[in-house]
Amino acid sequence: MAIDLSNPVWPFVTEEQREAVDAFAKFCRNEIQPMQKLHRGQRDLPRGVLQPLLRKMIPFGLGNGRWPAADGGLGLDPLTAGLLYEAGVQNTCEIAQNAFINESVGLILSRFGSEAVKRKYLAPLGAGECIAASANTEASGGSDVSAVKTRATRKGSGYVISGRKVWITNGQYADFVTVLARSVETGQLDLYVVDRKEHGFDATPLETMGSISTAELAFDDIEVPQENRLGTDGKGLGAMLAQFQEARTFVALSAVGHALAAQEAAIAYARERTQFGAPIGAKQLIQAKLADSQVEIDAARLLCYRALELARQGRPCALEASMAKLYATEAAQRVVDRAVQVHGGYGLSPEFGLEKLYRKAREGTVVEGTSEIQRLVIGKALTGLSAF
Repeated sequence: MAIDLSNPVWPFVTEEQREAVDAFAKFCRNEIQPMQKLHRGQRDLPRGVLQPLLRKMIPFGLGNGRWPAADGGLGLDPLTAGLLYEAGVQNTCEIAQNAFINESVGLILSRFGSEAVKRKYLAPLGAGECIAASANTEASGGSDVSAVKTRATRKGSGYVISGRKVWITNGQYADFVTVLARSVETGQLDLYVVDRKEHGFDATPLETMGSISTAELAFDDIEVPQENRLGTDGKGLGAMLAQFQEARTFVALSAVGHALAAQEAAIAYARERTQFGAPIGAKQLIQAKLADSQVEIDAARLLCYRALELARQGRPCALEASMAKLYATEAAQRVVDRAVQVHGGYGLSPEFGLEKLYRKAREGTVVEGTSEIQRLVIGKALTGLSAF
């Protein structure tokens, strides 16, 4: 009997977690996948389609699952949230990633926002009434987050923000964003909440290999009140770096989700496709490809789950998160590549979905710190010496 790829027997996953993942995966297959098929061929889902789907995911724990209950979240531990996210990516691809961005922005607001900011933005975000984005990356910065040129200047009791951000996921849809900007007065980095309607910013969609909304955001002398700065002076970069270690693990889980989807498709095709009088899944070369892929998928998952368990315990996991991100994203490329090869010519057809997974898997080695950056993080941990 074939194994259940989506829900194998892990000795540390509880029955309650398994049931939650099963229910969410079923919802994704029944509710979200049909809507995605209706809009197949469109680069991005229309907002009128995307937002209701994001709203429906919230009760399952994707969108506000990691927030504390006091701030309207479900208070899920990192491992449970990770298991749900992995299933979401496997069964919805980019929509789970849209939800993850919303949840991550909400987590920043929960940790560093004033009560006024929480009331204004956290409740509607948690109810699925709006979409958020995190605006950190700049054209000249890339992996060097500290090289931020966007400026925040004191004006009265508030701030004036000017600058450009690129490759912002959810940027095309976002009702509000958190912006990393450098204080003109202190030279330090801080985070600010900028509302599209109230304060105004321009979003220009960017074309990428992936299929999730990405945009360039322009902030031209945007005025925001004092309460919209998150945390205390100069804490913006520290807040973002702290968020990175958890975010990197979730990017790794995205890669696992893409790999699982590709492997599931490859196994199904290998069972059905016949050549020379027998299913190709009975051929040694095909079984070898599937076996190699499964070993890499499980190894990647275990690296991810280790980092999430450390986070659950409140222990540092920057090294483990970088290891998970590096291995999982590079393994996903190999897994999807094998799945394309198993499908032969059909693997190149958009109808089978593998060409999309191929692009998504390639994207993973770049976002939230490239593979090269992850190797430097790991190398520094091993030697105690910084290469940058």
